[in-house]
Amino acid sequence: MTVTRQMLTLFHRAVGQFVPLDEFRRVLDSPKASVAKELAELEKLGFEIEAHPHWGFRLLQTPDRLMADDLQARFQPQTIGHQILVFEETASTNDVVEHLALKDSTEGAVVFAETQTRGRGRHGRVWTSPRGKGLWFSVLLRPRFPPPRITIAASVAVVRAVRDWCGVECRIKWPNDVIVDGKKLAGILTEVRGATAVLGLGVNVNCQPTDFPTNLQTVATSLEILTGRRHDRPALAARLLKELDRYYLQAAQNFDALSEEWAGLSTTLGKQLVLTIGTRRIEGQAFALDGNGALILRRDNGQTERIVGADVTVER
Repeated sequence: MTVTRQMLTLFHRAVGQFVPLDEFRRVLDSPKASVAKELAELEKLGFEIEAHPHWGFRLLQTPDRLMADDLQARFQPQTIGHQILVFEETASTNDVVEHLALKDSTEGAVVFAETQTRGRGRHGRVWTSPRGKGLWFSVLLRPRFPPPRITIAASVAVVRAVRDWCGVECRIKWPNDVIVDGKKLAGILTEVRGATAVLGLGVNVNCQPTDFPTNLQTVATSLEILTGRRHDRPALAARLLKELDRYYLQAAQNFDALSEEWAGLSTTLGKQLVLTIGTRRIEGQAFALDGNGALILRRDNGQTERIVGADVTVER
């Protein structure tokens, strides 16, 4: 663990209270001068720190910048988040994670980018990633359960994290959208390669309407647009990772409960859908999820069909 991460862990655990100098010395096993030097380095990174001659130090403000040490200092992961990488710019975080998978990186590795030049959604659609305005990241997973469950777990995790963070009530539009009042707040992309799955997420945090392409400005939204205020991206990122970690475990151990929670948040169940899979067109009512995470569609003739992924062209 780096010195920066150790110090930030103390600050975040204190939750705005002072951390005594002796506590820094104990954890860092460093003399006073060394602690002062490390605190100065944190200030250079943009952390605002208050010093008191008797009480010690407390963290007043964190920079609007994603940093691996800062994110890892905010929570204790079980699987997701033991390794975090942050890039100022990359083509696609999914591509970086695929490369990590080829190098046998540990499950749960996370890659963030402040912007992506070739971010993508389902079927290769372009995902716009304005610099410093959202959370664009991917996770390396090696699930021991059917991969469709991953998207179910991730969508519930996003909804719960956002609700707990700022009170915005989101819903889930199958297969991979998190929406508010019919507008897209977040998208999820799960790509499977053998025993490896790459989970990609894009969450619009501090985006303005003009940050979206013209054709998306009426169908996309962000937390800032919804609440009228800017949001602390690093703090929200840590909360999202914590929820992803929790629901990924639930997908493995208690998918029935996860499926029930997803159903309560879904805008799709009970709706009459027209789906397209390639050139095939399917109509029916969305009925339930099966044990693998696939959508069960009841056709007009009474037969049921299992759908793993499709485009919803009509939902009513």
